[in-house]
Amino acid sequence: MPMYSGGAGTSTQQSWLGQVETQYDASKALQGKLAQEQWDWQKRLYEQQLANAQQGAGTLGTLVNEYNRAYTEAKQANEQRYQQMLGITEQTTGQRAADIRSDYTRQQSSQLQQLARRGLAAPTITASLKHGTQREQQSALNRLADEMQGTKLGIMERREDTYPTTDIIMALAQALGQGGVGMNLSSLGNMTLG
Repeated sequence: MPMYSGGAGTSTQQSWLGQVETQYDASKALQGKLAQEQWDWQKRLYEQQLANAQQGAGTLGTLVNEYNRAYTEAKQANEQRYQQMLGITEQTTGQRAADIRSDYTRQQSSQLQQLARRGLAAPTITASLKHGTQREQQSALNRLADEMQGTKLGIMERREDTYPTTDIIMALAQALGQGGVGMNLSSLGNMTLG
């Protein structure tokens, strides 16, 4: 077999090698460009997720702050209303006790006058009458105290304070977590719970 050597074969071979090298360089450049584009895309995606997480955390923090403010206001209003109700029972108790004392004082005076008109106002009889009236007055005051204590206990027992709920905030936090937004939920630790 004859071997060919010469300029034409070598130049064709060199030309072909040059084309392969050029294609290889172009392919390598294209791969580098694609890798850089992929990296830039991932970087933008991460930055967007981070921005979303920060926005979500900010929104969540704002909601927690608003919840805490509303909770505090509701608690103050509930406590004020509760104290008002207890105060009303105290006022009622004081007035009713004064009325009971006044009624028994009038009753005792009336009875003493009747005894005097009939000529029965002896010291032992009047002392006995006064003692009986005071005992009846004390019994009436004790019944009033028991009744008002029952009223207070009823107020305490039926106390149903309402406060804002955490449902919406917890649902938002859960949705943000399920959405793949890796965020710091530390603001949930600042929530006031009953």
